[in-house]
Amino acid sequence: MATWTAVCADIIHKLYQLAEDGDGTAAEVVKRIERARSTADAEAVKTMQQVEGKLLQNALDLELIDFVEHRQLERLQQDRNLCAHPSLRPLGDVFTPSGEYARAHLVAALDALLMHPPTQGRKAFARYTAHVSDPSFVGHADYLVQMFAQRVKSSAWKQILGIAAKHAMLELEVPEDTGITASVAADRHALCLIAFAQHDRDAVQEAVTKAMSTFNGLPIQKQLKTIRRLGTFDVFMDALDETVCQQIGTYVERRPALVTSASGAVAVDPLLTLAGVDAVRDRIPAFGSKFAELLPGQQAGVIERQPSAYFTDCLAPILAAAGGWRTAERLTTMTVIPCAHLIPPEQLASILTAWAENPQCREASGMTDLAVTFWTQATHLQSHPAWTAFVKRVRELALDPQWFQYEELAAVIGYKDGTNVS
Repeated sequence: MATWTAVCADIIHKLYQLAEDGDGTAAEVVKRIERARSTADAEAVKTMQQVEGKLLQNALDLELIDFVEHRQLERLQQDRNLCAHPSLRPLGDVFTPSGEYARAHLVAALDALLMHPPTQGRKAFARYTAHVSDPSFVGHADYLVQMFAQRVKSSAWKQILGIAAKHAMLELEVPEDTGITASVAADRHALCLIAFAQHDRDAVQEAVTKAMSTFNGLPIQKQLKTIRRLGTFDVFMDALDETVCQQIGTYVERRPALVTSASGAVAVDPLLTLAGVDAVRDRIPAFGSKFAELLPGQQAGVIERQPSAYFTDCLAPILAAAGGWRTAERLTTMTVIPCAHLIPPEQLASILTAWAENPQCREASGMTDLAVTFWTQATHLQSHPAWTAFVKRVRELALDPQWFQYEELAAVIGYKDGTNVS
């Protein structure tokens, strides 16, 4: 009797949780319970008896339990009735189950229901696919884990991981009525897969490994597209086959660094942004060596697309190579500013020296504002003595003492640490 009461209370509690999540079936049951609780009369007791009689079916319909667990709990309900109404037995015998029998019901209730959150099966999977196709999709990791990892049955969880890995890695076609392209769907599934790894890394690793055999047979262009999508995801990069990495590396080495678009414009191959991802360079070193072959201005185009700590040692040479003041401003905007928060302290002096010693950088009026922006964004470097040396050196080299003396930067440095740079 106590076990059945616990089962009823647990199902009702989970119905409330599902109703809060927007489940219409659960909301209807909750409304009936709330009406009964608000009256507390004979009719309310009758309503609750009706609710109790349908709780197991509600739990089955909402996939809180499966049909086998439904049968187990149904036997519990029947035995509870025999315990509550012992006169039901013929000849006046009383139903007296053994302790082992009672414990078996308790174990069944725990395994089927009591130990689990309000998890669902197919409905959870359908909710996941609908969410990925939603025009207002937001890939917030905590939300994805809460809604599609913590509240689903193990079978549905494996299905969700499987479909996420396949779309993210293989860019499967999607129905036209979803309103999104296969590429967009793949990007969204990739965000979900990365988020799910925070919850159950082993399960995600298993799903990625299963999809990898199909990935290995894809055309190299599709493989590269997937690596651009998942290159920062260590689970995926670790699972890459060594022969596939070698094949892609050879392809990258032979591929021209500059590509021509349909309009005839020539630009740096966007694939080289992968050079900024440590895991990609570790598995496919050709990306790093290909990037190193680029001219400073070409490297700037790569850095602008994918700021990375790996690129920060290129910043000083890029500034030193600026051949005009407009070029200096453009290269600084493309490289130094996006990477400001990534620059290690030991590289700051060389970057500022290149800035000060190149007159195209030093004398450009727009560079004074960029210097302040650089200092503002490089918060971890604001107390570095190289800033004071930089301002003093710029003043020493200024062609016209009335211009380009970085007064604003000197002011913010002095305000921050009291340094006198006048």
